[in-house]
Amino acid sequence: MPIKYSDKVQIRSGPQTAADVWSRFPANAQSMASCPTMGSQPIKLFEANGQARWGMNHLGSWREVQRYRDERTGAYYVRMNGNSILPVAWASS
Repeated sequence: MPIKYSDKVQIRSGPQTAADVWSRFPANAQSMASCPTMGSQPIKLFEANGQARWGMNHLGSWREVQRYRDERTGAYYVRMNGNSILPVAWASS
């Protein structure tokens, strides 16, 4: 197995706490254990890298939803786009 070298630091030195993980999420983010799984309102879901997406629980998995514009009427509506999400935190808005 070849050894790869990098000019970037790969190891964090110093004390690490569990709070460091939550620093990438907003203050109102909650763990997925408290997330509602029933309902028709999209929820802001956060992935492990801190990226936020709007999604809903559908058939036991989290699916991303997006706003689409109706070309004929100009109205916007929300629908699932087929992408799965692996969230670690959520927020109500």
